[in-house]
Amino acid sequence: MKKVSAMAGVIMNPEKPAQSIRQLKAAGILEVMFDFGLFVSYEWIMGHRQQKKSDWTPETTRESFETAMEQFAELGFLSTIARLPFVDIRSKGIRPPQYEEWNYLILRIAMDCIRVCEKIGCENIIVQPLCVSVERGKEWEANRDFYLALASACHKKDTKILLINQCRNQNGHLVRGICCDGTEASKWIDTLNKEAGEERFGFCLDVGNCNLCGQNIQDVVTVLGKRIQAVILTENNGKEMTRLLPFTAVADRRSVLDWLGVIRGLREIEYDGYLILETVDTTVAFSPLLQPCLVPLYKELLDYFAMQIQIEQDLKKYERVVLFGAGNMCRNYMKCYGDRYPPLFTCDNNPKLWDTEFEGLAVKSPEALKELPENCGVIICNIFYREIEEQLRSMGVDKIGYFNDEYMPSFYFDRLKRAGDNARG
Repeated sequence: MKKVSAMAGVIMNPEKPAQSIRQLKAAGILEVMFDFGLFVSYEWIMGHRQQKKSDWTPETTRESFETAMEQFAELGFLSTIARLPFVDIRSKGIRPPQYEEWNYLILRIAMDCIRVCEKIGCENIIVQPLCVSVERGKEWEANRDFYLALASACHKKDTKILLINQCRNQNGHLVRGICCDGTEASKWIDTLNKEAGEERFGFCLDVGNCNLCGQNIQDVVTVLGKRIQAVILTENNGKEMTRLLPFTAVADRRSVLDWLGVIRGLREIEYDGYLILETVDTTVAFSPLLQPCLVPLYKELLDYFAMQIQIEQDLKKYERVVLFGAGNMCRNYMKCYGDRYPPLFTCDNNPKLWDTEFEGLAVKSPEALKELPENCGVIICNIFYREIEEQLRSMGVDKIGYFNDEYMPSFYFDRLKRAGDNARG
């Protein structure tokens, strides 16, 4: 799984990215989604054309983003995923006579950016469907020609064009737009691949847009399935198109966005693509002096989502497993995965539990882990992950996995209570 940050989310100066790149690398984030929208804006071009201030050509902006890419290359930070410029769906003043000009401009810029992406080896390109200038009911016809034209501009076999789900602006309210419905988007992708004669198209799921549209995100994910190549992790209040840090749009002490649905869905399809953290509105709210302090948190969030999504995939890596922990998390493991991935035993640091039985498992001392069979993983079932991982590595155990019961496939509410036991896990 590739864990990346959106460029704007780390306040990256497009012309001088070196400082931000160093901060990201120091935190352990080794890639960003290259955002061409930081270099070229359709609204700016059209505005200047209307005022006859400039005669824009692709060369006008190509020099600036190619300069940035050279700096990325020098610092060993070239992107493998990019996002082409988007039209702001909240844009006003786009009149019907301009529609043809808009579509031509979008296609021309997209083709130019695709050429640049292939030049640097960027294989995944997120492209917004034509939406502002498309009549209702004719979305497929317009976008079919648009995306197939982009496919013809791709010369490398591995270049993937990723469609993305959109909201629609209806009298100032954000409602479901193009590619929002999982069944419709799946049909678009399958048809485009068939007509292109190759697997050229995939999907990028923006969970923030799903939230704005009031969708069941788990259902959307499972319908799209393996077509999903990238997921944008961001949050909003369900009404306004903001890009907030996950878990920060809160009501009644709970996140407004359905992260349970996101994680359950991605687990179900065994997702292993891009996780893109987009947090620009949270980041800019902080003082520039504090913004660099957020980057390590962004890395922890990406790791957290990857761990949650890959829990079951990690279990499949081992021929056998042993658990570490004999508490509530162990109980929930046995309820969720005990039948599919039965442990040999569990162990615990509490000597009072040794040589007892818990959930049908023998509870042993951690010393028993020194004599594990070949290709046996130790699954930590306790919230003190870091401490226990360090303990295991000091014992020479390196096949380590994690179980966390925050996002279980099903809920179980019977919590273990032991007299005098205040430990969590």
